[in-house]
Amino acid sequence: MFSKALFKQSCKANGLMWAIITFAVCFMLVCLMTISGSGNISDMKNGITNTMVESAIEAQGRTRASSYYSLVIPGLETFDETFKSTYAKTLLQGVLGGLEIDEAKEQAATAGVMAGATAINNYVENICTEKGYEDGSVEKLELQGLMFTCLNLDLDGDGNADFDYFYNDFGDDVQPYIATLENVNNENRAEERALYARNYASSFFAGNMVGDTNIEKVIEELAKFDISKEDYEKLTYTNDAGEEVSKFTGMSGYAYLKDLAIDTIVKFDAMLEYEISKITIDPATNPTEYAAEVQKITNALIAENGKSFISSLPESVGSSLEELGSMDLFNLITGSIFFKMAGLLLPIIYIIMVANNLIAGQVDSGSMAYVLSTSTKRRQVVFTQALFLILSLFAMFFCVTVVGLVTLAIIGGPNIGMSFGQLALLNLGAFITLFAMSGISFLASCWFNRGKRSMSVGGGINMFFLVASMLGLFGSKVIPSVVRIDSLSFFNYCTIISLFDEISILAGTATFVWKLAILLAVGLVCYTIGGIKFRKKDLPL
Repeated sequence: MFSKALFKQSCKANGLMWAIITFAVCFMLVCLMTISGSGNISDMKNGITNTMVESAIEAQGRTRASSYYSLVIPGLETFDETFKSTYAKTLLQGVLGGLEIDEAKEQAATAGVMAGATAINNYVENICTEKGYEDGSVEKLELQGLMFTCLNLDLDGDGNADFDYFYNDFGDDVQPYIATLENVNNENRAEERALYARNYASSFFAGNMVGDTNIEKVIEELAKFDISKEDYEKLTYTNDAGEEVSKFTGMSGYAYLKDLAIDTIVKFDAMLEYEISKITIDPATNPTEYAAEVQKITNALIAENGKSFISSLPESVGSSLEELGSMDLFNLITGSIFFKMAGLLLPIIYIIMVANNLIAGQVDSGSMAYVLSTSTKRRQVVFTQALFLILSLFAMFFCVTVVGLVTLAIIGGPNIGMSFGQLALLNLGAFITLFAMSGISFLASCWFNRGKRSMSVGGGINMFFLVASMLGLFGSKVIPSVVRIDSLSFFNYCTIISLFDEISILAGTATFVWKLAILLAVGLVCYTIGGIKFRKKDLPL
């Protein structure tokens, strides 16, 4: 079955070409892995990812800041109105009851704050009922925390009320923590409430965003972009002192997010005032309809404020950039572009030329007559030549595998998601794919007696498969949609190279197994049919 002399002759005749092509394939793999693993491509991908992440976080921040502000304003107004009426009523009762004016004011202020706090509780409950927030839910606790942080109330069990200077006379001659009716009735009260709400809502928002609980939630959401807590903390900005500081964590993050919230609220307030001025509904005659229209405008402005950089782009462009940012470019370049396109080109040329030289070329040149004139049988010839072609391909990709694994070990880092096992499987898949294609070329070489016909048929079929695979790659889902041409996916159904499922290998699924089994069967069938044809056909000897 095996001829040692014939095998040595094949090695001698094709050894130089094998060495050159093997070196070229290994060199290309090293260059692509090095460039895609540690070059500008990784930096570009990380830059896009960071831009998207920062844009998304800031968009969420603008939404929450606007929403907080829109909730705090009516809450403060509710507190003011309740405080004012309760204060006036209690003050009158105290004076008529014979209390000194200072004592009556203190009693009235305490009663006003208590009533205001109850009104705020009711306000929060109504909002939670409207939005479907359950007792103890994170949303309800957040809303309660927002309102009472902005009011800065701390009601003790002893009946004394501590509350912010905002409800004082601002005068040194007035007893601390005693609110006056005159302050609540101030004509500029609405503007004071707006300024107060802006500052406290921004502080509450920034404090929440840099809190450990919120950061953990953000990190969970960013896991799909392969961003860790350390990466999140490395998102920076330049502060007023010219220092690069963390953008979303620590005190620097608090300062940045508070400024972001204040800027957002100022813009939101101005736009809201402008849009409300255009409402034609009379609030005096149609208060319900007017309130509904104001709420509609408010919700629209909150949504507009919350648009991120990605969401502000056309949908197709935004989704493409998001897809690109979450894509593993190292796996794309190494797994798909090299092993299914660039890395197959030279080995296919090797297959076409060697397969033709092993059988049809020798028949065409007449050298096969000398081989068969010895004790070497046709069965030995075809088996030995097929074995040489298969083993030379195996040796080629063994070398490529070793070089690839060494390169991966050298350049390995956080930007590379490919494992050693996945790289080895990619090489195995490429070898089995070329095994099937070599079977086609070998069958053509055994079938035809003329080298040009063998090369035309076997080489033509394999080159068509390669070109179809190249075209199909640009229509497949591994290519970012920003450059993908979906109509080209048709070519993926025209080539057996599509059975080499590198996506399954990189994803860790077993789908690639049965596809490679088909390629293996194709190669075995072609080699078997080629061997039978060569043994039985008439040779021009």
